[in-house]
Amino acid sequence: MKLLILFVFATFGSFAFSQSTSQEKIDYYKYVIGYLAADSMHGRAIGTKEDQLISQFIQAELKSVRKMRTKQQEFSFVYDSINYQSQNIIGFYNNHAPSTILITAHYDHIGLGGKLSNSQGVHAVHNGADDNASGVAMLLSLAKSVANLNAQFNYMFVGYGAHEVGLFGSEYFARNLPKKLKNIHLALNFDMIGRLTSNQSLYYDNNDTLQNPFAKISAPKLKLVDSTSDRINLLDSKWLAQNGIPSVTISTGKHIDYHKITDDIEYINFEGLALIETFLIDWFNTRSEGTNNPTQKTGD
Repeated sequence: MKLLILFVFATFGSFAFSQSTSQEKIDYYKYVIGYLAADSMHGRAIGTKEDQLISQFIQAELKSVRKMRTKQQEFSFVYDSINYQSQNIIGFYNNHAPSTILITAHYDHIGLGGKLSNSQGVHAVHNGADDNASGVAMLLSLAKSVANLNAQFNYMFVGYGAHEVGLFGSEYFARNLPKKLKNIHLALNFDMIGRLTSNQSLYYDNNDTLQNPFAKISAPKLKLVDSTSDRINLLDSKWLAQNGIPSVTISTGKHIDYHKITDDIEYINFEGLALIETFLIDWFNTRSEGTNNPTQKTGD
């Protein structure tokens, strides 16, 4: 695994997307997921040096995008009577538009297991390739292509920390929205997006402020499946949705390897990720100011 990661870094360490091909996208997903889900990252648990390394990696990838401004948003929280420090990683791409599309994904996982593990009694690395290295890969791939996205909007990209132990990162972000974040047109969250199956189902959960989010776009290669609005309260979208911000989380669904030591990179459907990203870019292009009526303002 370590040799693979070194090879990946040597080969793809300076990705610069323009009009990328599907293969370039796939190579980039492999690069990101290969790094986050490596055995050497020990499952990306909160409060570890690996948690710091991953956040630094995400910030470096965002910073490599021309015109992208980045920052760390540090926060503290208590879990199991222990004080922890973590951080959200924020990138902002300013098109000088009146509103912003917010794209998010959590980057932490459950480390060596413990009470959050479904591999009971096993003390070993839980790599979390799908949960949620796949979501981070999608977030960063879109960030790399941001210059080609719908310029009617600004774009903010956020990697949330401390998700697995209680949605602490997304809660802190929602309660401390950056001033540069103008009206939020929509907030799109990724959580376990790397296992598109043969039935091509892409699941989504949205709040009432974002009714029928995919009504104006066809998806002939995907089956869009609406979940229940109640489920959004279990996801990082919860806090923004509660504030009336149009919010949606998309996923390829829960699977047998969820929170197990078997959530590994070899089960990721990289072609499926590319298909989903193409769909998302098309969806962004159908959006326009006034598609929703964003209610949240956070300053200039």
